[in-house]
Amino acid sequence: MLSLTKKSDAQPLAAPQWHTNFRDFERLPDTKVVRTTFFINTAAIAVAIGMLLWLGYREYSIRNIAEQVTAANRQIESNKKQNAEALKLSKAFVEESRKIEEAAAFTKVPITPVVFLGLIGASLPKDIAIDSVDIRISDPKNLMFQLRGKVAGSPDLASGITSSYVDTLRADPELKKIFDPITLNRLDRDSAGGFMVFEITLTIKK
Repeated sequence: MLSLTKKSDAQPLAAPQWHTNFRDFERLPDTKVVRTTFFINTAAIAVAIGMLLWLGYREYSIRNIAEQVTAANRQIESNKKQNAEALKLSKAFVEESRKIEEAAAFTKVPITPVVFLGLIGASLPKDIAIDSVDIRISDPKNLMFQLRGKVAGSPDLASGITSSYVDTLRADPELKKIFDPITLNRLDRDSAGGFMVFEITLTIKK
């Protein structure tokens, strides 16, 4: 009777390798279909192209901003000239308007400078000298005449003469119709000599 044997026992064994493997895998060439260096080079080129594109866009943006700044400066210079011309014209207009307003206010003054000086000269005492007459008509609501002058004598005597002169002006019938109040603003000693200087304001009635 034949003995039964396993199938695996019936197959022949593989022959062992008969020589040593001396291959250096690190020095062997890469035999892959797509080599690893291809991916590395492609990535490096992509990064370089990206950097160039970024630098190009940055330079374009800087140049664009510089052009905008230059255009804005030119516009500013142009507007500056126009603004200066407009300010000049506006100043001239204001000056002419002021002259017109002064002329219009002057026509509303109820007494002319010639008539006023005539009345002042007729009532002027011998001890008083008028140095200047200031006519203020820039404010239509506050029209006035101012007299500035000197009075001779000691301080007490000059003060009495000046006060008496102010009373004379207030009592003048022609001046009383036009001016109210008539006030003595100041009476001071003149540093240049033995005189007293005064200022009298005659305000036109509203």
